[in-house]
Amino acid sequence: MFTFIYTQDTSKCITDVSAKLVSYLNADKKILWLIPGGSNIVSAVEILNMIKKQVDTNRLHNLVVTLTDERYGPVGHVDSNWKQLIIAGFDTDSVQAIPVLTGVSFKETVYNYDKNIKVAMKDSDVIVGLFGMGSDGHIAGVLPNTIGVISKDLACGYISDKFTRITLTLNMLKEIHVAYLFAFGKSKRGPLNDLKNKNISLNEQPAQVLKLVAESLVYQDQLPEVKPRTNTDI
Repeated sequence: MFTFIYTQDTSKCITDVSAKLVSYLNADKKILWLIPGGSNIVSAVEILNMIKKQVDTNRLHNLVVTLTDERYGPVGHVDSNWKQLIIAGFDTDSVQAIPVLTGVSFKETVYNYDKNIKVAMKDSDVIVGLFGMGSDGHIAGVLPNTIGVISKDLACGYISDKFTRITLTLNMLKEIHVAYLFAFGKSKRGPLNDLKNKNISLNEQPAQVLKLVAESLVYQDQLPEVKPRTNTDI
């Protein structure tokens, strides 16, 4: 199922994701929750805060949390998604939190990330992903025409023009059970139109992978829903 939802702000998205995760946790499901960096960090913090009000501590520990992508460097470096998540107030002590950066080499970091994802997937009943989308159509840390598009591994790393990136691959994202994409702002209008109305290659727009996920919900403020015309409109 691939669904576009028009909304003018993130409040509905946050409420919907929270409700889904709460329903799973209160049904004693083990969840792997993948969260992004960037502008959606604040949303992730709000979602967890809502969950904590509705789920007891024992069940909350069935929630395993890790990043969809990270920027390589020393633990806690200024561009680290995990560091920014903690600064924003994400309570990593209340869940099973798996940071990507642990102070080892780039090669070892990628290997460990891939290994940790394999274990988490095996131990989880449900995989839920929260994503943003770049104006170039990238998702997680998978930029167009990069190794993350074609890799058969679950995670990979590569050097881009701005960061040395470590990311889940599209091969892994296909295994997600429920994916939520938050895409707001004028810079997302073109990519959203391509995602909704065109079937273009994953190399050109990696976010097209959402069409291969069991359930994907796209929350956005750029493509208003068109209501069917009725006799009273004529």
